[in-house]
Amino acid sequence: MIVSWAIKVSVTSICFLTACCIYPVASAEQSTEFCDVLQAFVGSVKPDETRQLVFRTSWGANFKDTPGAVLLAKRCEHGDYPAAKNVCSYLMEHASAEFAAVAVKKAILCLSPASNLDDQLTINSASFSIHYGSQERGAIVDISLSEDSAVGGMALKLVADGY
Repeated sequence: MIVSWAIKVSVTSICFLTACCIYPVASAEQSTEFCDVLQAFVGSVKPDETRQLVFRTSWGANFKDTPGAVLLAKRCEHGDYPAAKNVCSYLMEHASAEFAAVAVKKAILCLSPASNLDDQLTINSASFSIHYGSQERGAIVDISLSEDSAVGGMALKLVADGY
């Protein structure tokens, strides 16, 4: 009995340690993938063109315009722009509905890698503007997170104005 308990503890410990080692790699890969699709979206916006996407999340309730009780809801509006659709696809699969601000932090760190956001920083609502690209060609990206009283839940809005 004691031997089998010790073996179970050892196997459990090995599984836990393995998961601890793998998780940061998976998280880093997801951040890299998010950054790749986000940078492709921003980089695709031509001079004098504006493109946007809105990632909506709701925790504990559905959106006001959607019937039915749910624990969480997500939706993403991309205006049929292929590069924005790629960002939406990533967010729909990987982003948290409960912690909407995590995607905001990741977007800022991706587009402005020199930024230093503390892990303890909590964002409830915010608006940021980042220049991405060079002085000759790039985009001004507005990133905002706010509660959407009309639709319900939180809205992460990314607007890229090309120059």
